[in-house]
Amino acid sequence: MIRWHARDDDHGAVDRLRRTYRNERGPRVNAFFKRLYRDIAVTFAGLHAAEHTAQVHPEVRQEREDLFSEGTRLPLLYCSPTMELGVDIASLNAVNLRNVPPTPANYAQRSGRAGRSGQPALVTTYCATGNSHDQYYFTRRKQMVAGAVAPPRLDLGNEDLLASHVHAIWLAETRLDLGTSMTRLLDSAGKNPPFTVLPSVAEHIDNQDAQRRALLRARSVLAGCLDVLRATSWWHEQWLEQTVKAAPGSFRNACGRWTNLFRSALQEREIQHDNILNRTATGRSKDQAKRRRAQAENQLALLRNEQGGERTVMSDFFPYRYFASEGFLPGYSFPRLPLAAYIPGTGRTGPRGYDGDYLQRSRFIAIREFGPGALIYHEGSRYKVDRVQLPPDTAGELTTESAKVCGLCGYLSPEELREDTCGGCDANLGDARTGLLHLHTVFTHRRDRISSDEEERQRTGYKVEISYRFKKHEDGRDGSLRATAQGASGHALAELAYGDSATVRLTNLGYRRSVGKGEIGFWMDPVTGEWLAGSTAKQGGREPLQEQEGLADAEKANRKMPVIPYVQDTRNILVVKLAEPVDRDTAVTLQYALERGIEAEFQLEDSELDTEELPPFEGPRERLLFIESAEGGAGVLRRLQAEPDALARAARKALDIAHFDQLGRDRGDEKSNGDPCEKGCYDCLLSFGNQRHHRAIDRRLVSELLQAFAGGSVGGSIPGRSRDEHADSLSQGADSRLEERFVEYLKSHGHRLPDHQQVKVREALSKPDFVYDTGFGPIAVFVDGPHHDHSDIALRDEEAEERLKEIGWDVVRVRFDDDWSKKVAEYPQVFGEPRR
Repeated sequence: MIRWHARDDDHGAVDRLRRTYRNERGPRVNAFFKRLYRDIAVTFAGLHAAEHTAQVHPEVRQEREDLFSEGTRLPLLYCSPTMELGVDIASLNAVNLRNVPPTPANYAQRSGRAGRSGQPALVTTYCATGNSHDQYYFTRRKQMVAGAVAPPRLDLGNEDLLASHVHAIWLAETRLDLGTSMTRLLDSAGKNPPFTVLPSVAEHIDNQDAQRRALLRARSVLAGCLDVLRATSWWHEQWLEQTVKAAPGSFRNACGRWTNLFRSALQEREIQHDNILNRTATGRSKDQAKRRRAQAENQLALLRNEQGGERTVMSDFFPYRYFASEGFLPGYSFPRLPLAAYIPGTGRTGPRGYDGDYLQRSRFIAIREFGPGALIYHEGSRYKVDRVQLPPDTAGELTTESAKVCGLCGYLSPEELREDTCGGCDANLGDARTGLLHLHTVFTHRRDRISSDEEERQRTGYKVEISYRFKKHEDGRDGSLRATAQGASGHALAELAYGDSATVRLTNLGYRRSVGKGEIGFWMDPVTGEWLAGSTAKQGGREPLQEQEGLADAEKANRKMPVIPYVQDTRNILVVKLAEPVDRDTAVTLQYALERGIEAEFQLEDSELDTEELPPFEGPRERLLFIESAEGGAGVLRRLQAEPDALARAARKALDIAHFDQLGRDRGDEKSNGDPCEKGCYDCLLSFGNQRHHRAIDRRLVSELLQAFAGGSVGGSIPGRSRDEHADSLSQGADSRLEERFVEYLKSHGHRLPDHQQVKVREALSKPDFVYDTGFGPIAVFVDGPHHDHSDIALRDEEAEERLKEIGWDVVRVRFDDDWSKKVAEYPQVFGEPRR
């Protein structure tokens, strides 16, 4: 039975499933929206609006700019930052900013779109209640509207960023014109192309004279910042020479993502063509095959960059943009190492017959936005992610990976390293998580048009696990810089470990509701790459979740396997290890308070700095993780570790934001809006992004810690373990005097030191004396004394060596009576060239 009641203009409907009200009258109606819908909305009839973003075809975007300039047929544009620079519309008299821009510089550019040529203009900035950045500047609006423009920040100590600039110098010296299409660089002709660089391209990139010229230019460019580089954990005097020498190989490797996309589209086109010619197929199946073949043809056209016009240079597959997105060239404006989603066309917006496009997102955003069954909104329609691009030549035998993550600190240990001890805290590692699939490209199908019912979009909730690993340098040093934060009295507050180009991995464990019930991962068809609906729990039988609507049923699939998708990238990170562990609520509150303080002190936007919880997730905690999101980093986390007062300044800002004065006195009841703050509010530490932690956040828990950081300093900065320290550690762990002598030989002659020693390889029933981690797999090194000449021991050694090779290891044996200089020289890919 439905009961109808007369409308109450002052109160909304009661939703008893979400909230109860004492007077049963429901929430008060917002007067602004009441007037908007009742009196003003009728005037919007016939109002035409359009979007203006980088995803809109350039010709369509130019057409919209022209119509908008006229002001009659298109009076309203919804824009991304594409309108921030270089677009001049003289008659524009109003700009509405959906959120507060990142910095005063951005505000000046965006607000400056209106009021050109001395005309008056109205600039309105909306400050979202759930956005901590917006709320900070809402109460400090002068700092945004009339604030000082800070100079751009570049972290010259970031290895990946510097390498991309060195690559740019090398590319210029090769005098290679990349052209407008990747097909001018790679052999992509025929049904089964080799995808090798064309001979004319190889002639340029393999030119030795170009390498010599590039090395001279790069040395000149870096001469002014050598002091900064020598203070990092990764720089050594041969770094520049090695980077230039490796540039041709790095160039070829950077072509890999385009190659895989092109190969996948070729295979899809051929498969669907065969399906169309199949006489036993139904009409419906043939129609579907025709659609998918057309999509494959469109993908090939996009990858060849054949669109023409402005679209050619604006395409993500324009070679210069492509190599920037791969991190080979500097690319501050493009997502680095993006994850792509193919959006099939609607038949409405495809100029010149090209329908459909690739949307690209940062990997760390895409692991959620492009997850299994996720909805993607584009050009007035919504699309569901239903399959992924599988590795080439999978042929139904999908190979997945495994890895270990420390349950005490979150440190990552890929399975190929065969580590039993955590490299972050020395704890014993448990069992490896299997079924991991590196996510690269996803495909979608159109669901239904966006309606007015979607004012609040439903975002699929995933449980995402984060892990990290500091970079390991060739000489065995841990790629981190460490320092100690001390209080005013000199007592230790925390240890700071900074790592540039550290590996950060995000693993999608499954739908949040399912993971809570012990269901890890997703079902996938290992041949087609399609996501399947159904529970991964052993007992099965559960109805598919709402997020899985529209996916094929796993119970009816001929082939299926559980997989866990992940993405990873290199980022600047800072791990803060507190001197004294704290409870969960204090740890969560402290991480958000410091994040807000860092963003405010160094003018960072919310999206430029992330903070994540680290295990253990039960009991006291001592570690906090901060991640810089921008390519090459903003250099802020490095400053927190290196500058004595940087952390203190951020802590003082955090105190102010959390309603405390510098003496720790609570000012939460003195807020300008009259509403007192108890544990937290949207004016201090609460935000839309940390809603899941609102119950845990309590600003009062961290006032003393923030005061201690604010009154202290950071000092004692040291790089990760030195070469001498590494060699000493190997010598102390050696099982024989012969192994000690071999370590000493490698050290004194400048060779690369082993990464591990005395590693138990259970699958091979073997225990190598030393292990090297290489890009082509693990290398076991045995240092054999005279007793290995006995027949029974020699036979045992031979059998162990065969078992290691069967599981993908390479083996190097060094005898006591070998000429070690000749033996080591036989394996430069393992021991490296000698260095002074």
